[in-house]
Amino acid sequence: MLDNQFRILSWNTAKRVKYTAEQYLYLKKLEPDVIALQEVLPKSVNIWREVLSADYSNIISSFDLAPDHSILKSKRMFGQLIASKFPVTPIPPDRMNVPWQERVLSVYLHAGKKKIRFITTHIPPGSSNGWIKIQMIKGLVESLIFNESSHQILCGDFNTPRSESSDFGVVTFGQRLTKSGKPTVRRSFRGGLGQDWDRWERALFEELPLHGIRDAFRTMHPQSYDAYSWSFTRKGKIFRNRFDHFFVSAGLEIKSCDFSNDQGNLSDHSPVLAVLG
Repeated sequence: MLDNQFRILSWNTAKRVKYTAEQYLYLKKLEPDVIALQEVLPKSVNIWREVLSADYSNIISSFDLAPDHSILKSKRMFGQLIASKFPVTPIPPDRMNVPWQERVLSVYLHAGKKKIRFITTHIPPGSSNGWIKIQMIKGLVESLIFNESSHQILCGDFNTPRSESSDFGVVTFGQRLTKSGKPTVRRSFRGGLGQDWDRWERALFEELPLHGIRDAFRTMHPQSYDAYSWSFTRKGKIFRNRFDHFFVSAGLEIKSCDFSNDQGNLSDHSPVLAVLG
């Protein structure tokens, strides 16, 4: 930590276990004080502990707190990991009303004189998990709003929004595009109401700020609508979305927040680095 600033990095490692050592060398160059990783696997968590332990004295994973390891398979194989140069106090996962508790890892960061509720998550995509995605977002948003009096940071891979633009702002997956390209809320979506899906995806970007919890990247880059953290190529077409985010409460100053898009084949996600004070 320098001059009361600290650097936090969030990265979805895309379960690419064979690249763990290279991934660590890459993120080490960014000199984070705190690292939050998503898509850590039961078979890779100890590898991560080994490579991180030389530089980070406090390491915890969601697997450490999961009461039932038998569920950690198939769609629920992914965990989160936090490595910190600051002391941390784990927060029991059952204190948050989310259906997949292993997808959320919460600790208190003791950064100097600040005690920060720090949460990292990997929201499952709706295309393969339906309304689990919305239930996860709803639980996180309500938890942050309920605790709005404390310093809070929420980061990770949220699999939203669908797109952003200066004309329409945030476009969610609960919306469809008309022939003219204008977004409109779907009447129904994945067995539920489109307006409910739209509301909770949108809440991350529009309701949290009403409680002083800001989208760090958009705060620092209000017009950067071509920014992305996830890239995928299908049939020669490149898809790019800003799926990875930092949401930061008003008591913390956002010094910078940027994506590193030069990770190559280490992951399909780019790390996002926030400097806070």
